[in-house]
Amino acid sequence: MWTKIREALLHNLGLKLASLLLSLLLFAHVVTDQPGESRIPIPLVLTGVPDSLAVSGTVPPRVIVRVRGKWKDLIRLGIKGQELRVDLADAGLGRIHRAVSVEDVRERAIPAELTKSVEVVEVLEPRTLDLTVEARRSKIVTIAPRFVGSPSPGYEIQGAATVEPDTARVEGPTSALAEMDTIYTLPVDIAGERERIQRQVQLDAGAKLLAVEPRRCMVTLPIGKAAPESSAQHL
Repeated sequence: MWTKIREALLHNLGLKLASLLLSLLLFAHVVTDQPGESRIPIPLVLTGVPDSLAVSGTVPPRVIVRVRGKWKDLIRLGIKGQELRVDLADAGLGRIHRAVSVEDVRERAIPAELTKSVEVVEVLEPRTLDLTVEARRSKIVTIAPRFVGSPSPGYEIQGAATVEPDTARVEGPTSALAEMDTIYTLPVDIAGERERIQRQVQLDAGAKLLAVEPRRCMVTLPIGKAAPESSAQHL
């Protein structure tokens, strides 16, 4: 019985697979040709900021919009990966309050080949950009490493960490740099380590829209076996 079933399943297997694939393609075409709505994120990029100025505060990384069209076109829109560029070439010192409109998205973020087939229905968030433009300044600050975790039992940190280089130049809004004298590395995980570590680590610019040079430094931390009295204290 099982032999007959297997023979029935395997008979003309190539033709059956081709028929199945054709059916799936037809189904996909029918489904994606239907109208629908979707929420899509569009990356937000500020351009044209004069070299002498800098934007402070939190800049939204993306704009969420509601779009309508055939599913196949909405899928194409998602794949295109467009950006919404906001030109601040005419910005001056002070606060900027600028609306993000449907027209902005349609004209700057929808590919030309999709403008007639995809409708931008609504800008969901943010609907306005509330930014502050300040004078840009630069400053030399000390680089300090950050560590998380602990060495393996019986091992310990055996000296101060070193960084190379030990300073960095940061540029950004005056208010962000006013009291800044140190920039930290991203956390270095030393959990379970038993010997000296030496790693290239990125500096943490945070969310202050700072330009940092260099972006990385070499962090060295001596780790070795703990002295007997140190091991006894940890028991």
